Amino acid sequence: MTDRARAMADKVEAFVRETVIPYERDPRAKGDGHGPDDALVYELREKARAAGVLTPHILDDGSHMSQRETAIVLIPSGLSPLGPLACNTMAPDEGNMYLLGHVASDEQKAHFLKPLVEGRARSSFLMTEPAEEGGAGSDPSMMQTTAVRDGNHWVINGRKCFITGYKGASVGIVMAKAEEGASMFLVDLPDPAITIEDVPDTIDSSMPGGHATLRLENLRVPASQILGDPGKGFAYAQIRLSPARLSHCMRWLGGCIRAQEIATDYACRREAFGKALINHEGVGFMLAENRILIKQCELMIDWCASVLDTGELGTAESSMAKVAVSEALMKIADNCVQVMGGTGVTGKTIVEQIFREVRAFRIYDGPTEVHKWSLAKKIKREWRERQ
Repeated sequence: MTDRARAMADKVEAFVRETVIPYERDPRAKGDGHGPDDALVYELREKARAAGVLTPHILDDGSHMSQRETAIVLIPSGLSPLGPLACNTMAPDEGNMYLLGHVASDEQKAHFLKPLVEGRARSSFLMTEPAEEGGAGSDPSMMQTTAVRDGNHWVINGRKCFITGYKGASVGIVMAKAEEGASMFLVDLPDPAITIEDVPDTIDSSMPGGHATLRLENLRVPASQILGDPGKGFAYAQIRLSPARLSHCMRWLGGCIRAQEIATDYACRREAFGKALINHEGVGFMLAENRILIKQCELMIDWCASVLDTGELGTAESSMAKVAVSEALMKIADNCVQVMGGTGVTGKTIVEQIFREVRAFRIYDGPTEVHKWSLAKKIKREWRERQ
């Protein structure tokens, strides 16, 4: 591991612990119930800028740290649910920056990527569609949103749902089906052709803007704002999705490390039946199991990151990591709640929120079952090739 990554990770951890965590009690951290207020986000980002930890995984020359380096930087950013927002390492911005850095033209990078890297804007990725209309969810090939050429513009129509961070975002990446196939388009937000139908209440609450349902009616996008080439949307999505899945693992591992710290402190201080809770095997064993699972998550993340650093897409590897880490984090968070009893299900500590956030993580960026199904298909395909 490089000295630059270790040094940055130490700075990020100190910043999150000393500056960000106290903001968890700020009323703006709950916002409207769909995520923290943008005013708080940008206030924290200014503090991160002053501390030298804003967008810490992207270097001064615009290049990206390796995935292994990114891991040890993003894990401590997740020690607070507000940490990734403050440090500009949160989804969907982190994944969108990665995608734009790899696919966007120089002009597109100047207009759309630069403000994201500088932490002065938020973004949204418009792909998922309503299930009741047979739209794209875990299976993006079911895309219903259309993009039709009209002179030097594209005209896009459709509906989208669970669009994280749309409310308050100024950069949008829209995925739609063109004649050539699935394509991606860059959009300045807000746009009057995109209306918010609903922002549903969800179990998680860490991402500003919530997860909106949208209607796109005759959205006109200049031809210069198509991302890459028409028909290559699925290929570009794979560039984004594998690192993005892994980044979620990194951030929420940081959150579970914090939950373990809080639960451990509680178990060591709280006494019942004549001794500290941790001295009861039923409690101590849960914390011991968590310690094992945390280490397994660290190793799984580092393994998958090392694959991505070779230049491979790492689709199967990121699926395995996403399944293993999300399921382990769920167990860790659940154990922490259980150790703390009634206190664990209250807002007195951040443990309750981390439990909710990790439960949602088992679904987004591909549910566990979809990843297992994909891996099973790969296993069968490999078996056939050996016959």
